[in-house]
Amino acid sequence: MTKLFAAVAILALAGVAMGGYSLGFKYTEVPSYVSSGGLTLEDMYMLRFGSMVSPTFRMEGLLGYAKESYEQDPGESEWDGSMWAVGVSGYYLVANPANTQFSIGGQFIYAKTSSESDGEDGPETTAYSISPLMRIDFAIPGAERFALFTEYGIRYASATTTMEVAGEDYDENWSGYQTYAPGEILAGAYYTF
Repeated sequence: MTKLFAAVAILALAGVAMGGYSLGFKYTEVPSYVSSGGLTLEDMYMLRFGSMVSPTFRMEGLLGYAKESYEQDPGESEWDGSMWAVGVSGYYLVANPANTQFSIGGQFIYAKTSSESDGEDGPETTAYSISPLMRIDFAIPGAERFALFTEYGIRYASATTTMEVAGEDYDENWSGYQTYAPGEILAGAYYTF
């Protein structure tokens, strides 16, 4: 009986300590390359860790990494690239009807992309984006701890790609505003502990 009571007490304390924390993923576009005055965006799944700071305000940390390789013909031409991104977001709860939450807020993402082609360093890109967003979270009735969400808004992005041309570094810059929406209908999912 003592062991059962201890196990229930530990689970209850763990539930209180972990209350309001969530873990999931977010599908977002990240600035990755600037060429000829245009900005290229890459879709990235980012690990999302969230916390309800108060009953009406949610903070999230974001972390993502992607790697890509390309080989034209065996032994001829190959290309390797990687990108990592970190970010933070915050949302204020505006309305909370049954199993749905409407929030407004924003996110900041910093990203760095590097590549290598045929053993030589390629262009490197550093970028950041700031996005004021409107967000809608949907929970499934009977499984309220699991939620899906989508986001819409505008994004200000700034990116610089540095490449070596004739032995000297050359920078291409891009900055401007864009509309923001997830590539699919949903932007991500999470589970609340």
